[in-house]
Amino acid sequence: MRIKRYEAPTIQEALMKVKKDLGPEAVILYTKTFRKGGVLGLFGRPMAEITAGVDLNLMDDLAKRKPGSTPAPVAASSQSPLVRATATATLTAIQPATPGSLDPARAKVKALQRELNEMKTSSLATVLRDMNPSETSILLSEGFNKVKKKMARQEVEDFLIQRIIKGMIGEKVDPEKNEELSAWLKRFVAGTIKIAPPAAPLDFQKVVAFVGPTGVGKTTTLAKLAARYSLMERRKVAMVTADTYRIAATEQLKTYGRIMGIPVEVADSAEDITGILAKYKNMDLILVDTAGRSPSNEEQLEELRRFIGKSQPDEIHLVLSATTKYYDMIRIIERFGAAVPINRMIFTKLDETRFYGAFLNLMNNFQIPISYYSTGQNVPDDLEVPEAHSLADRITKSLLS
Repeated sequence: MRIKRYEAPTIQEALMKVKKDLGPEAVILYTKTFRKGGVLGLFGRPMAEITAGVDLNLMDDLAKRKPGSTPAPVAASSQSPLVRATATATLTAIQPATPGSLDPARAKVKALQRELNEMKTSSLATVLRDMNPSETSILLSEGFNKVKKKMARQEVEDFLIQRIIKGMIGEKVDPEKNEELSAWLKRFVAGTIKIAPPAAPLDFQKVVAFVGPTGVGKTTTLAKLAARYSLMERRKVAMVTADTYRIAATEQLKTYGRIMGIPVEVADSAEDITGILAKYKNMDLILVDTAGRSPSNEEQLEELRRFIGKSQPDEIHLVLSATTKYYDMIRIIERFGAAVPINRMIFTKLDETRFYGAFLNLMNNFQIPISYYSTGQNVPDDLEVPEAHSLADRITKSLLS
């Protein structure tokens, strides 16, 4: 197999490089994001890296094959025992008995040859080649196929499904035994989840900013945290909003502030935030709500960059809705991450979706930990501090449903 690594500013651009260089038969082996350049990891530009591979035998076959020609049979020596046995038995069974049956028989042979080539060149073939016949029979079992289909419906990425399957086979997990399967998958998911420490201040003031696109629930999430730390933790909390664009956004936060007895300030510009932070220097925790920004709007992201630069928060939480499409989430993370140094993620609206494959993909592809997730609109109740095993249990149940 030919394996290469590709770098690009975004995952989409890296995927285009893979497809252009290795073709549509390429198998994605690994993806990650990182920052390139800068000083000690700071101020570097965000980059995406993809490691991909392709079967060299397949590339040779495709290069030699002429348009319209019959696909060449797969060499017996390159096939697994299961594939060779299946091919031999099937080819023997369809030998033509009479001249009149010649064309149908040849059609069946060609169809079988195409199927064998597809088996060899599929992403699953990479796993099959490393297995003995008994492991292969497990992989091809009806139970395993059901697991694969369920995870695909949950939008788990193909290469991650392959990794999960190979791990199950390596540890001899029986896909037909639901309890055994669920327990193994829960351990795997828990191992991918990265949890951030809570925002509770220790012996110094902490400034926490919330950023993200419109409509994801930043203001409600901020109010839930304000209630948690002021009413339950007995901390001195202040709230600041820079969302002067949305109708009644400031009034919403001021209403929460009046109910909880928490001061609320409005920052009309980036220059206002410095004075506000100085005014509340004796507070334990200052929660800063920013206006929703489009990941496609450079001007808005530049405004956010200036505001965050002035406020210098200790933590920057990117708020994402669980109902957002996975590849839109990737774009949001990339674009906001290029504008400000995100170091936490909050997921909202978990009660509005049954599809959690995106969580698993994001945890596998990005190194940003989860700080909180919300399961409803009630303040302050519907906000959870993530715990790896409980969150893994929620995700696992959705993957196997």
